[in-house]
Amino acid sequence: MKKVERKKRDIKSYYLMALFFTAIAAIIYGTCFAEKTIDYPALIKQNVPGITSIEKIVGTIRAYKIDAVGKRYYAVCDSAVGYQSRIETMTILTDKGLVEKVIVTRHAETPVFFDRLYSQKFFDQFKSLSLSEPIYLGGAYGYSGFLDGRQTENFIDRVTGSTVSSHAVAEAVNKGTLYIASQFFDKQWTNPYDIYQLNSKTLAMIVVFLIALIATFIKKISRFRIWWLLIIIGVMGFFVKEFVTANNLFSIVTLQIPRLTNLGWYVIMVGSLGFVVLFGKNIYCTWVCPFGAVQEFLNKAAGFKSLGISPQVTRILKLAAPTILWIAIMLGTWVGDYGTLDYQPFSAFFLFKAVWVMWLMLPIFIFISLFINRFYCQFFCPVGFILNLLNRWRNNGVRVWNQIWNRLWNGIWNQRCKTNKG
Repeated sequence: MKKVERKKRDIKSYYLMALFFTAIAAIIYGTCFAEKTIDYPALIKQNVPGITSIEKIVGTIRAYKIDAVGKRYYAVCDSAVGYQSRIETMTILTDKGLVEKVIVTRHAETPVFFDRLYSQKFFDQFKSLSLSEPIYLGGAYGYSGFLDGRQTENFIDRVTGSTVSSHAVAEAVNKGTLYIASQFFDKQWTNPYDIYQLNSKTLAMIVVFLIALIATFIKKISRFRIWWLLIIIGVMGFFVKEFVTANNLFSIVTLQIPRLTNLGWYVIMVGSLGFVVLFGKNIYCTWVCPFGAVQEFLNKAAGFKSLGISPQVTRILKLAAPTILWIAIMLGTWVGDYGTLDYQPFSAFFLFKAVWVMWLMLPIFIFISLFINRFYCQFFCPVGFILNLLNRWRNNGVRVWNQIWNRLWNGIWNQRCKTNKG
């Protein structure tokens, strides 16, 4: 019997190793070798009529001087990190220092969110804004570059539900316009997107993680867990609306990391990954994840008898999360867009926006969680799988290191004892 179990365990290990190494190879290929080359002069010709010449400006930023029939334009490219990827924009400006057009040249954001920028005509707002001062972002309290009641007409309004992407586009445009303003219009101003913003949502996240950390080590707090679940659902789910997703973790692997002005991103990443490294505990899934809290609260509130799952079925279901994650990575590499990683239920449940497949799956996950506690978390969540895997690697590494250190120390101590006796 033990030989059969060991054989099954070996097959599972080989399967997971195959998924891991092929996924890493796909990511390296997709990010380093399969990146699409953009023909910037051709893109300029598509958007500026009557062009007679395009001259690339020598410098650290990609910029062009454009001559058209009776007119001169400038085009500048820059980028900023959005929700899950770096968003690059090309800003075309007139010789009067006004924005003519903003074009997104590359991004890998979740389509269901980024498409809202187009459907709500977000980019049309940039038309005729001036580079003599920054372009602020209205309706984005707590974000760098926030309008904050300034007396200016040089601003755009963010798109509700896509604030992170709206902010990244505005930041990229500002970086580009500041370069053109200083080089050709003798204008200098402080970029507001370089200023830190500590808002109530970020503070709420910090408090949540600190309490979760305390609760992990003080077991008596567990008696209030049912109330804590309600707090997490309200605070992290409907107020903060920030979640650790496969997209976030993937952005770290591909080094698509936002600047420190996005403090909320760093709080949730340090709170999830940092606590794994420091304490060897997956605090996020257990105490902070709002969708996990929803499932556990409904399970406790319903009080139904738990459905028993056989060990054989459990072992098979445990392979679902890594397999689906692997498929998403492979599809993302194939199509050149890792928006395929956005298959989690957070946006559907808390933001009321998701792809149609998730709308079909969400009620199924919720219903089954009434009978099987945290059903989605146990068998399908890519974040839970990754954090638990990292946690296991970390603890195994610490255990091996301690064994090596103890052997070295005991060897040194024994050697000293022998020397002293001699």
